[in-house]
Amino acid sequence: MTGGEPLIGIVGSGIAGLRAAKALLRCKVDARIVIFGDEVHRTYNRPGLTKRRYPLSDTPEMAIAEDLKVNGVEHKALTWRLDTRVESADLRNKVLGLSTGESFAYDALVIAAGVRPRTSVEGTNECTFHTHRTLRSLDDAQHIHNELQTSKKITIAGAGFVACELASLAKEYGCEVVMLEAMRNGPFENILGKRIAIALRRWITQNGVTFLTGDSAKELLCRRSDASNLEFSSNRSLFIEAIGSVPNVEWLQGNGLDLSDGVRVDEYMRVPECEDVFAAGDIARYPDPWTTESLTRMEFWKNAIDTGDLAGRSVASSLGHDSKTSRIGYFPSIATEVFGLRVQIAGNPKIFDSMEIACGDLDQLDCGVLVKFLRAEVMVGVAYLDKGARFNSVYIELLKSLKAH
Repeated sequence: MTGGEPLIGIVGSGIAGLRAAKALLRCKVDARIVIFGDEVHRTYNRPGLTKRRYPLSDTPEMAIAEDLKVNGVEHKALTWRLDTRVESADLRNKVLGLSTGESFAYDALVIAAGVRPRTSVEGTNECTFHTHRTLRSLDDAQHIHNELQTSKKITIAGAGFVACELASLAKEYGCEVVMLEAMRNGPFENILGKRIAIALRRWITQNGVTFLTGDSAKELLCRRSDASNLEFSSNRSLFIEAIGSVPNVEWLQGNGLDLSDGVRVDEYMRVPECEDVFAAGDIARYPDPWTTESLTRMEFWKNAIDTGDLAGRSVASSLGHDSKTSRIGYFPSIATEVFGLRVQIAGNPKIFDSMEIACGDLDQLDCGVLVKFLRAEVMVGVAYLDKGARFNSVYIELLKSLKAH
């Protein structure tokens, strides 16, 4: 503490870290705030990395960066330390070790370090045939958009949100697209179940994508020692892995924290094992307001905003400031668009034991379909897929009922 002002460190310059800083400033905390980010960019709209095609230009990197920029905050109490990675933490003595060789002593800490893409090739991003690409950062997106401009063949491993949005984007650029999903029947199966996954796979293939599952997909997945498909896996094909993520927790090892899946926190985003330490965003695993006595970790933009706000307010409260701090009451919701089909998901459909078609037909997704997910006959989730807004009023009414449970 210098001059009586607490020093607050925020590890992570994404939206969760930014929202934590904004919440602290709104609470008028008399403190200095330092945000550390290992990228050179300030906060940007990460979900937007796969949302739109950019025209050919001499400076596509600048166009993407400007388009996805998120308004930050300018305040004399806030310092940005970009291109600076936090490599270690001594939480007992409240000291961080930085990639610059410096140490940073803090009075309160917000962990918002997020996640990184999971990859199948460990130790290097090179396999026998080509370089594996992932898409998480603005720099990743700039490279991939440049590659897609050449309208080459693209192979995408995975069938989650990033994979489906990338496939849609690549077709807009005029690429030949192959999707590989070895473990499941189609997109979002782990959330929405087999029937909807198969319907979405059918929709994607109708839009010109080769979608392979099971053994057919496994045969074409790139492996360091597998030389069985040299032609398919040649340098002429851009290969992108979108097979999940890994929480960035390694720098926290040795502090006695529960890091089994991100950083475990309580319903106020406090890390139970360490006083004055909080976590938010993709890395935070908190008590699920929707499922009794279980923890959840969500990697959605809205979740990062909500938990970042709450972490900032909780820090303010811990420093003795009058902050309206309520426990996490996050209402899960996410939306994406795949080949013109808008997919909206709310609640926690993962835990369903039965599903019911409220409107529409899974065989005609473009005409709209609204699905209720039930557990013990109680609605726990809703999914709405449509090219328009035919059943939007019904969807809104279902959301009201969903929130009531």
